[in-house]
Amino acid sequence: MGFMNSGTEGGSFKIFASFNAKAGRFYTKPDEQNAEQYEVTNFTAIFDMPNIRTGWFLFAAGVAPAKTFDPSLSQAAPKPGDGFKRGFEIDIFSEKNLGGVREFASTAGIVIDSLNELYDMWQAAPETATGKLPVVKCSGVSPVTNKHGTNYKPKWEIVAWADRPAELAGDDKPAASPAPAPSPAPAPSGPAAHVGPPAAKSDDVEF
Repeated sequence: MGFMNSGTEGGSFKIFASFNAKAGRFYTKPDEQNAEQYEVTNFTAIFDMPNIRTGWFLFAAGVAPAKTFDPSLSQAAPKPGDGFKRGFEIDIFSEKNLGGVREFASTAGIVIDSLNELYDMWQAAPETATGKLPVVKCSGVSPVTNKHGTNYKPKWEIVAWADRPAELAGDDKPAASPAPAPSPAPAPSGPAAHVGPPAAKSDDVEF
């Protein structure tokens, strides 16, 4: 199921948290002018799953990315022009691991596939109905080899549930309305995500 169809490749936003699929590593940067990006070795954060958005993204060196968001997760906006690719954007928060709120976005099919799996886990969890947000950890990566060579797919695990933090409550960006029955995503080309035991309380997890 998931929340969108994959099929293209690409990058992420600033202030960003990005995943380099070739290296299988996550990166972000401080909220400072001319700050250098650094690797995030413990990628654990609160994911604002109810407000995930999909759309068309255009990344070009030296300029801010162009974005056209879908009206809903079940209705794609018209393609704005050449070079735009399908992707997603979601706000995530961890003061300890990321330095605050970050935009995690990508147009890479392998990352979209992994988020589709996480989205399904989130939708199926009973905690979702309570309004709590998932604390998500990348527990590892798995290699996927195709015509583009070998890339690494994140493995997501919901390790806890948390109340919505104030840092994620003031977002004035309109969220795409969830689809009651999202279109199925393509079958993942790597191993299926492992659904572990029930998640712990947020007090038991460092993020």
